[in-house]
Amino acid sequence: MFRVYFKQAWQLLKQNPLFSSIYILGTGLSIALTMTVVIVYYIKMAPVYPEWNRDRILVAKGAAVQKTNQRGYSSSFFSYQTVCDYFYPLTEEGAEAVTAILDIWGNYPLVEFPGELGVQPVQVKYTDAHFWQVFDCAFIAGKPFTEADFQSGMRTAVISQRMARKLFGEEDAVGRTFLLDDDEFRISGVVRDVSYITPASFADVWVPFTIDPDAVKPSAWAQGLLGRFQVYILARDKESMTTIKQAVDGKVQKLNASQEEYRLELYEQPTPYWKSTFYVYSNEIPDWRNLIRVFGTLLIALLLIPALNLAGMISSRMDHRLAELGVRKAFGASKSKLLNQVLTENLLLTFLGGVAGLVFSYLLIYFGRNWLPDLFAKLAKALPDQIDTFFTFEMLFNPTIFGITFAICLVLNTLSAIIPAWNALRKEIVYSLNDKK
Repeated sequence: MFRVYFKQAWQLLKQNPLFSSIYILGTGLSIALTMTVVIVYYIKMAPVYPEWNRDRILVAKGAAVQKTNQRGYSSSFFSYQTVCDYFYPLTEEGAEAVTAILDIWGNYPLVEFPGELGVQPVQVKYTDAHFWQVFDCAFIAGKPFTEADFQSGMRTAVISQRMARKLFGEEDAVGRTFLLDDDEFRISGVVRDVSYITPASFADVWVPFTIDPDAVKPSAWAQGLLGRFQVYILARDKESMTTIKQAVDGKVQKLNASQEEYRLELYEQPTPYWKSTFYVYSNEIPDWRNLIRVFGTLLIALLLIPALNLAGMISSRMDHRLAELGVRKAFGASKSKLLNQVLTENLLLTFLGGVAGLVFSYLLIYFGRNWLPDLFAKLAKALPDQIDTFFTFEMLFNPTIFGITFAICLVLNTLSAIIPAWNALRKEIVYSLNDKK
């Protein structure tokens, strides 16, 4: 029976190309825009290369320190001493690894490339030896710099495939040297390229932050608590995340209770990775209600408005088909059979719209890859020179996202079809047959 319905639906689709095209385009755009928003945030929050462990990562981006006898306060990232006192010891509290990343203010470091490339700025991430435990970068040659390299401040580096090809024309660059800000660095390993869309791990070059002695000196800022480091904590399992959070809270409470001169505030950090993506400032907790309201309204609008427009189109079309429906009812067709026919037509058109939407979403993401990730960001950063954002297969191909989006769109489209169809089928045969006379 459904086979017959689909054949009839296909014939009607060819007989009404304008209506069918508009229906498919409307459904496709609805799915495409919704999927684009969802995919962008999926890439930001879900496990993707090389941040496969995001579901076990806690993030502490910064804090604020306020003197109790003053109104003002200081807020920034953490000092190295705070990292050592509050975060590195968390390996005894359920953390598998803890890494600190040094934030660099000012210009990008320069690398001297061979030939016409000359001297160019590159993206450098200054971190510790635990970085490679928290972020699972795929080494195609060599290995990470070691804890010994880190402790001694050795000028050793891990570089990306892209950097290796630009520097040496090949990816096997282990043991070779290059100049970074006129200092010679030895390459210990080469990793698969990391996309700019994963900012916590993205770089062209990764080096120990101990190459800069000033980075690990005691801070004179905000009682020595604030500085230039962000912290990423990999829990042994999801259950350990609560233990880790409680351990940090306990340390902060103990500090605040031990003196009356100032107060340290972490603003609910360390927080799960997905939550950390919404932290814009180190001294502000995201307004979760407002975020839910904004994104909920956006997704509802992207799905509901096209469905309402389609309902109007279907209602108009059903008015033109009253005579046809009257003839079929006169020859014994039941309301349920006619309704099934209408819904089958809608299903076919929605399926074609879903395929179109999938194609549209990938095209939109590809051509907007350099600006879409910061579309809803409060503080959007300009894309660095010579950086072209790319997406890996696992970032884009997520059947669950498409399936959920398509299912929601199917439900809305079905409702947009069933209501006008049912209203038309309720009319008497005589009215239907004489409607166009």
